[in-house]
Amino acid sequence: MVEVYICTLPAKRSEGDLDELFAHVSTKRQVRLKRYHKVDDAYRSLIGDLLLRFILEKRHGSVRGNLEVETNAYGKPFLPKHPSIHYNISHSGEYVVCAFHDAEVGVDIEKNGPFDLELAKGFFTEEEYAEVWEAGDRLSAFYDMWTLKESYIKAVGKGLSMPLRAFNVSRNGMDDIQLTDVHSNKPIADYTCKQYRVDSEYSLAVCAHQGSAAGFIDQPLFVTIEGICEGLKITPKT
Repeated sequence: MVEVYICTLPAKRSEGDLDELFAHVSTKRQVRLKRYHKVDDAYRSLIGDLLLRFILEKRHGSVRGNLEVETNAYGKPFLPKHPSIHYNISHSGEYVVCAFHDAEVGVDIEKNGPFDLELAKGFFTEEEYAEVWEAGDRLSAFYDMWTLKESYIKAVGKGLSMPLRAFNVSRNGMDDIQLTDVHSNKPIADYTCKQYRVDSEYSLAVCAHQGSAAGFIDQPLFVTIEGICEGLKITPKT
């Protein structure tokens, strides 16, 4: 089963609260997190770390010590001590999302902000661009298409070394999505994508290797930072 977890940033965000949570990630991660100039950016990244640990605790029991995370040659993170566990994290605006699967998985969430539709010609195939152009709500259509393409690229794990126009996304509903290799014109049958609607201002897509439409959770599982702290037995200072 492909599981999708979502956490909303806390309404109150401060450097002091962040410092309390830093103690629950590795020293290496603390150094990286402290480089963020904006508090919200640090929150998103830190919540991603804690959400990952929370899910591991929920699914596999206690996670002892610092969670070891490495990246492949293209920058995709993985758990070297848990090779059978696959995950991917994305964050935008008020949301942090983590997708979990028994095979490769990718997730992308984007807040639907202003964009130049002309730029989409450089990223999308002609068919994809036409679908966005003809949509009643071009803004949502653009980000729906973008997140689907990003989720597939992240699932494959090759980053932007894989050209966005190397494959085509065709939608016939949020869980009926066909991927096609542009060069061979053959379906990409070993990856399955699904969209979720969690907020009218956001687009969210997940792509899984060796998955099926029936193998995705029906709706994302929402958790709060308080729920994560409780699950990880993190007690805020008073």
